[in-house]
Amino acid sequence: MVRPGLLLSLCLLAFGPAPALASPPPVAETRAYVESSYVIAPYEVEDFTLVRSSYNPDDRLAGAGFSYRSDLHPEAAISVFVYPAGRLDPQVAVDRGIQALQADLRQAVASGIYAQLQELGREPFQLSPRAVPAKGANDIDSAVIQAIAKAEQVRGEKLRLSLLQVSRKQPLHSNGYLFYKQLHFFKLRISANQSDLPREAFDVLADRATRSLIPALEVANVGSCASATLYVDPDAAPEQGAIQLASQLTQQNGYNCHASTEKADIQARAGKASVIEIAYEAGDWKSQ
Repeated sequence: MVRPGLLLSLCLLAFGPAPALASPPPVAETRAYVESSYVIAPYEVEDFTLVRSSYNPDDRLAGAGFSYRSDLHPEAAISVFVYPAGRLDPQVAVDRGIQALQADLRQAVASGIYAQLQELGREPFQLSPRAVPAKGANDIDSAVIQAIAKAEQVRGEKLRLSLLQVSRKQPLHSNGYLFYKQLHFFKLRISANQSDLPREAFDVLADRATRSLIPALEVANVGSCASATLYVDPDAAPEQGAIQLASQLTQQNGYNCHASTEKADIQARAGKASVIEIAYEAGDWKSQ
């Protein structure tokens, strides 16, 4: 990790007369923003074991799916879906993703898969307790640290549900969680028979599964997204420019983009995880 004071110094060095940063000349794209995405799902995460992976190349924009089972609570069905979102404002992405999840649930009811659907609550969901950023040597250092901490946050929401699975005539506890990270949506669905777990115990398990699995799964992207142009206000004071650069650098790192598969070090991860390559066509990411 770069020390805050050093980061501020680097940002200040990068922030020069800066019209070039603020208004770069157009550059012709020679490759897609994302050519391939490698979805990496560990075989084991704490007491959760991967039991199935799925991906349909003919429906690549639907992404990849993974089913996990808890050794402590095998009665719960846990599925994680990872699919492309694009380069979006994190909160906008989460809002779109959760609305799509709600629409999918309504469609499942209309199709006769579920009945008696009840939304018991929707709320922001933190993957880890929000840490208080450390204080820097001065006010600007502290502002840079806070900007980095904000840009590092993975935004997410939780949807608590109760529903009936029509085919088995079985009432279910169910939760849906939606996150935006690494240019993708990460959706976790977990369900259990209401007769198997009290609601409170189910919610504890569901939250724990989410906080274990979502950070463990990742997407490594390969394409021109590995190269970024950073923009700063040419009229901003150098210190404010440093804050803008720190925020953008952190956000860019969070995209987990690489110039090549080799630089993404995919082979090294394949021994302990299911790795699914999503190879995109040229136009899939052209608007990003």
